[in-house]
Amino acid sequence: MNYKEQALNEYNSEEFMVRPGGVNGRGFWNINATQFMYTPSFSFPTFPKANGYLFTATDTNNKIHTFTAKKPTESLAPIWKDIPTGMVTLKVEALGKDEQPLYLIGARTFFKADGFPGREAFPPKACSYKECATKALRYVFNEKFNQHWLLYGKPEPTYPHNVYPTKTISSIIMAMINYSKIDPENSEKAIQLAKNAADYMLSVTYGQDTAVPDIPPTYSFEGLDFEIVDKTAPMAKYRIDKVMLAYPATAGLAYLALSEVTGDKKYSEAALLIAKYYKEHVLECGSWYLLISTKTGEPESNNICAAYQILDFLNAIYKLTNDETWHTLEKNYFNYLQKNRFEVYNWEGQFEDVPLSGNYANLTHFDANYLINYITQNHADDPNAMEDAKELLRFVEDQFVVWGKFAPWNVNYDPELSYWYSPAGLEQYFWYVPIDGSTGRIMRAFLDVYRVTKEPLLLEKACALGDMITRMQNKETGVIATHWMKKDCSENLENFWINCLIGTAKHLTYLAEILDEN
Repeated sequence: MNYKEQALNEYNSEEFMVRPGGVNGRGFWNINATQFMYTPSFSFPTFPKANGYLFTATDTNNKIHTFTAKKPTESLAPIWKDIPTGMVTLKVEALGKDEQPLYLIGARTFFKADGFPGREAFPPKACSYKECATKALRYVFNEKFNQHWLLYGKPEPTYPHNVYPTKTISSIIMAMINYSKIDPENSEKAIQLAKNAADYMLSVTYGQDTAVPDIPPTYSFEGLDFEIVDKTAPMAKYRIDKVMLAYPATAGLAYLALSEVTGDKKYSEAALLIAKYYKEHVLECGSWYLLISTKTGEPESNNICAAYQILDFLNAIYKLTNDETWHTLEKNYFNYLQKNRFEVYNWEGQFEDVPLSGNYANLTHFDANYLINYITQNHADDPNAMEDAKELLRFVEDQFVVWGKFAPWNVNYDPELSYWYSPAGLEQYFWYVPIDGSTGRIMRAFLDVYRVTKEPLLLEKACALGDMITRMQNKETGVIATHWMKKDCSENLENFWINCLIGTAKHLTYLAEILDEN
């Protein structure tokens, strides 16, 4: 099968457009988007008494492409297939009765991204997916700042991302549980390391005399070298007295997994206390304020949680207790996410290390990916839900995958000085760069939909990203760099996020299972 041709036909078809605005009252989610792969449409204003609209696109080779339409929000389908990869300047003019341009009503500059070229266009994978995942987890286990947990039961002072306990420690707990299953010789040590890390997180959890009892900190400098950490994680010092309620659920899921493996109920009890906080502070809308003061318990902004891991956490608590209270919370939160994220496509990036954002200012793929996973796990027999999952997957690819060239205006990108790797996944508009964790998570989204639909093109795209991950791995150490922005990035790590590597290994394992790798 010619997957390149199939993908190209989808990119150029109006049938496969990514949630076009102006249809059935929908708004335009792409007001801040800068790259497109699938045929786009834009929010240009209607001009009184216009006799149609002239669309003029100038491509990267200064070639002009034009068409006329009745509405200024029509898609670029008539010319999209003729526009090559590169910068595009689009202008829309209102036409008079003589069908001559009267007024310029809008303009837009964007990057047309390369489409999927077929897996054969890339070099072969460097090793099996299973081997790559195993080597990555072995690196996590052996890395000195991780072994520090086993030896001393506290965070290594100079590893900067230890400043985010709920995020970093939770991922390490999950990684060590998984590693214990594939390395019998070190299984006991891996579980002990996970327990030490969990016990530390419990020790720094906010107490009953605070406004956020039983909640683990999103930010903590305890035991860390402030000057070293602050250089890499400057946001932490400004939020040291705040928690982001997207993250306690992540810790809760790690506690539940550790409790199941060890049989120690103190971890599941800690998870239940986190769930209790969610229950007692849920808003009428079914969600929670995102950023909370640890001193007053009051919100620090109007941003509302949109993290799908909270959904998974509430589901896990329901399965643990069989208490309908948690099922009700889960359903109400899902309804909130459907109405305030999926229906309006406001996939707001809610990261602990960047400023909070307004509507559509900092879109990301993560929560869209989580919804894809949730749909394929829980609603695979619902054709409408699966169509939603497919549309979400097109959004993710359109905005956050680079199969070839990068847009020249990306942050920190200089074609003359930089060496950015592709294919790759980009993280968020505020940090629109190739990241291993994003590449792995998007690969997983392709696999989630493939598992239900068995559409071969989806597996080809997933494997192309998986192959790239194996090529990016350091063959000696097993590490995979977080940022794929320098030629030697897997040898000289900069701003390395261990949770990204852990997530990537998890998703590679899933790919290996789907392909039944031995």
